[in-house]
Amino acid sequence: MQILVLDTIHGGAVLGDALCRMGHSVDLIDVYRGDCSHPGSISEKTASSRRYDLLVHPVHLDPSHPLLRSHTCPAITHHEAVRWILSPSSNPPTYGPHIEITGARGKTSTATALASLMKGTGILHTSRGICRYPGEECITRMSITPASLIPVYSSRVPGDWSIAEISLGFTGLSDLAILTSDEDYRVAGGKLSALEIKERTGHSCGKILVPPGMNYVHNGVFDTGEITRISGTSCSYAFNGITGSFENPLLAFESYQNPLRMAAAAALILGYLPDKLSEFSPLPGRMNIITEDGVTILDNASTGACLKTTRDAQKEIKKLSDTPYTLVIGQEARAVCENFPDDDICTAIKEGKPAEIILVGGDERMDIGKISEFCQKMTVPITITNSLTEGMQAARNSASRKILVSVKTWR
Repeated sequence: MQILVLDTIHGGAVLGDALCRMGHSVDLIDVYRGDCSHPGSISEKTASSRRYDLLVHPVHLDPSHPLLRSHTCPAITHHEAVRWILSPSSNPPTYGPHIEITGARGKTSTATALASLMKGTGILHTSRGICRYPGEECITRMSITPASLIPVYSSRVPGDWSIAEISLGFTGLSDLAILTSDEDYRVAGGKLSALEIKERTGHSCGKILVPPGMNYVHNGVFDTGEITRISGTSCSYAFNGITGSFENPLLAFESYQNPLRMAAAAALILGYLPDKLSEFSPLPGRMNIITEDGVTILDNASTGACLKTTRDAQKEIKKLSDTPYTLVIGQEARAVCENFPDDDICTAIKEGKPAEIILVGGDERMDIGKISEFCQKMTVPITITNSLTEGMQAARNSASRKILVSVKTWR
């Protein structure tokens, strides 16, 4: 077939290579930057003059994009293309269960917590990279676009399980799908609901685990709230006649409650006991506390940084001592699809009462002027930086002995 694949930035190039190996003729287009440096790339003008049998596009592309409107051939999403490319052959090798995880919050913590409970060998792919278990050996770093599932699959050996974060939905290849959050935001030029996309792709999955109390109609749905309960720092569970509980201090934090509950529920669905979650510790960038040269740093810089996790971090850093702290907050350039809203940043500043603000304003969606004006009204000193690295350097150059870092960024 003659196939046009849109968006080389977010996995289109990987999809194009895979489709070429299948024997198809593929043209690629960078719809965001117009970069034609990747082999097989063409301009939008050239694509408009050609005929195609199939168009492959990301779910987050504005539906009014000229190429989506002008071509009359069938069109599928990147998620659907990955399912087509990776669908089992007539005599596939035998692998362990494959789990896909999507959602606005808690994907990496849920995925990593679940991986710690899996038996045997496997592959974990999160925003932190592709790792082989049980040794947690890092294989490579890749984004969590659906196309990244192709190298994840190629990294498996017979018998391996696999757990993969997927942005903005499911491919339908999983034995269990996990939707970590029912929070919503706008994508595709503000014209589509991210949650609706995730819910729609969930119907391609046989089993799906959802957050406590989420109203989601699906023949194979499991509600985390019906399997687990939290009381203080204890999580109890009951599923198919199996009952028990585990303790973990992280359950005191709202940002870790759902990930640990969902990992426990998923483990039970897959046939594993979740008791080892009592040993699960904070991930880098997710409430991790370190000390460098006498300065205490609470690291909450990750793709999941938001008002909820910032509030948790502010409570924790104030427990450490009564001394003032510096807040490094904001978002690096196009860190993830969902933004760290300006109003949420201002709320974190107002509620947390930091002594100083280091604002990472690398994302064009941020209104730096609005946040700066708010800080002036609050009489809180503010320094503007473009990246997490610059922000941390500025914080270390201050006189503060405590630094809280809550920046939305890929790590």
